[in-house]
Amino acid sequence: MIRALKIAGGLLFSALLFLVAAGVGLKLYFTPARIKAVTADYASKNLRREVSFDSASLNFSGLSITKLRVSEYPDFKRGEFFSAESFSVRPSLRALLQKRVQINSVSAEGLRMRVTEVRKDTYNFSDLIAAGPAPRPAQAAGKRPPAPPLAISSLKVKNSRFTYANAAGDMTITLRDINLSASGISPEGLFPLEAACAIDVASPYFTGTVPARLKGRVSMGGWDPAKGRAEIESGSFSLGGVKAEVKGSLKGLMEPDAKLSISVKPFSTADLKTVFKGLPAKVLLPEIDADADFKLTFTGVNLRSVKFAAGPVKGSLRGQAAWEPAVNYALLAELKAQSPEMDSTVLARKVKQLPIPRGFKLPLTELAATALLKPGLADIRSFSLETDGLSASGRARVDYAGGSVKASGRARADIKNLARLATAAPDLAASYAPSGGALAELDFSYAETLALKGKASLNGLGAAYAGKKLSGLTGTVEFTKDSASSKALEGRLDGEDLKASFTARDLMTHPKASFTLKLARLVLKDLPAAAAGAGTAGGKTAAAPQFYLDVAGKAEIGAVEHPNFRCGRVTASLDLVNISEDLKSLDGEATFTAGPGKFSQLYALAGKYKAAKVALYPLLVLQKSSGLAKALRLPDFNNIEFQSIEGDYFFLKGLMKINKSVMLSGVADVASSGTINLPGEKLDMKINTTLKQGSGIRMSAPLGMYVKGTFAEPSVKADMKSIAEQPAVKKAVNKLAPAADKLLKGLFKK
Repeated sequence: MIRALKIAGGLLFSALLFLVAAGVGLKLYFTPARIKAVTADYASKNLRREVSFDSASLNFSGLSITKLRVSEYPDFKRGEFFSAESFSVRPSLRALLQKRVQINSVSAEGLRMRVTEVRKDTYNFSDLIAAGPAPRPAQAAGKRPPAPPLAISSLKVKNSRFTYANAAGDMTITLRDINLSASGISPEGLFPLEAACAIDVASPYFTGTVPARLKGRVSMGGWDPAKGRAEIESGSFSLGGVKAEVKGSLKGLMEPDAKLSISVKPFSTADLKTVFKGLPAKVLLPEIDADADFKLTFTGVNLRSVKFAAGPVKGSLRGQAAWEPAVNYALLAELKAQSPEMDSTVLARKVKQLPIPRGFKLPLTELAATALLKPGLADIRSFSLETDGLSASGRARVDYAGGSVKASGRARADIKNLARLATAAPDLAASYAPSGGALAELDFSYAETLALKGKASLNGLGAAYAGKKLSGLTGTVEFTKDSASSKALEGRLDGEDLKASFTARDLMTHPKASFTLKLARLVLKDLPAAAAGAGTAGGKTAAAPQFYLDVAGKAEIGAVEHPNFRCGRVTASLDLVNISEDLKSLDGEATFTAGPGKFSQLYALAGKYKAAKVALYPLLVLQKSSGLAKALRLPDFNNIEFQSIEGDYFFLKGLMKINKSVMLSGVADVASSGTINLPGEKLDMKINTTLKQGSGIRMSAPLGMYVKGTFAEPSVKADMKSIAEQPAVKKAVNKLAPAADKLLKGLFKK
């Protein structure tokens, strides 16, 4: 487009100069009768084209030509290259008598010129500027008088047009409605000039109209545009509804050294909808001011310095860009921005077309970046972010050549105060009460999928969730996109000392974790009841894919406290796979020991914590089933002190096999075995209870019960053999043998 504009200016100027010179020659040397013959002969020998016009008049006031037409090479059969509806030149006869060429006025209306690129560096006017015969030897100095100086008092061009089309046929640029006026034109001095036109562009990259106006002063550099210069006092152009103003200076009119100041008025993206269809509507943008210092050539541009400011954004640009032989550029961009404090809810209301999240209180933020931009490549050499509680920096390289995006880089984030940073999302973070800080460093890359690897050093990190408070957490965590691990973490949970290590992988699909944990004391509180219908729409919840988790590890807790359960030291070991909400695919094994302690109404604990329910299932079944054996006068297992509890469970597809479940207490020792189908809570168990002195009855042999049915409605039967083994029963059977069977069956409900 720049080259086309230069071609337009040069050719129009050359055409006007030719017409002026021709007019003067006609005035001085020819009669009107000879004008057509001379013009046709000149065009045939020098332009190698046909020339026609409707009329030409020559008198003392000057020369006038109407309907002038110049053909493409070689004749009008190939089309029309240049035309003018009317042209007139009025020389000063007094100046001619003084051996000066002074033109009082030159006016032209309806000029038309079409420049077509035939092939690279070849245009439909190339024949006009082809090399001619070798110049004659220069005459000795003083033998030839200098040409008389030319000056034009007034120049006016109205309603004219220039069109450029490239060889590929996919780009056309038209300068239409050209109106130009100038006065006091001389070879060397500055003269005032005003011009206006509309630039129509149709190309694969941009299609639209750019109205433009210009006012300033121009010097023709001794009729050599390459040596000319211009001072732009004011200029304006618009794109869609976006308006810009320009002023500055040009040195050299063909390949200028330019220093321009450009100002773009505040606008909305809606102002560009007629030009760029995909833009969101009504996004308000601030005024843009830029100062540019550059060298423009036919093949490219050298940006020595471009400094710009747009509201809170400031930056600079320097480098080179070329469009011949191919589009290429290497630009170094520097950007600084200050984002003021704002409420994202207010911003979302103003910019409804963008998915801006609401409810965030964004703090004052400083941004900076330096990037080298090349075709298909953005080398972000550095970027930084500073805000209350957070500093971040890094570098990145984005390669988007070839239709795919590849990226890599490194980033560093220093969370100085997580509590202050969390104030940006009060609704989300308030309930978690984050605290402390962390320093994280990571390397990342992207080639169809994201990969990252990094390390975070925790500095007194803390948070609260479900009534639990973690504080003072320190240690190092290594992580990737879907894994994390730490060899040593230390902190406090509800004020109690905590030490842990862990590894976790496949976090994005099917998490698999292993851990070690040591905690001085665990205090469990009843969780708040979920609000009715929470998370539902119209009382219905959309079915979500089942989530699975694998966990293996060991834990040691000095004490556990809950309103319904307390005990001393607890140790646990587990290796479980496919943990899910419905427990249908649960496989693995788990063991634990706990005690001494006390429990009461374990249903309250089991109803709040699903893991506790699975671990205490045998005791929960004991509590229910013992109430069905009233004839045996078993102790109240809903409220009991114990010396120890042990469990050893094996899981297969949701079926829990009780390898060992033992409770030792002062009133009874209880051992359970059998299976529990966890998804359906179906029971197939045997419970052996050995009463001790604390119950008021001392047994030397256990009393057995078979428990079937479901957890909600268990069915209990006596183990007749275990009853028969009791010393008191044996004695009674010996005395009452005929009725013994009936008596024993009546002790239990069926």
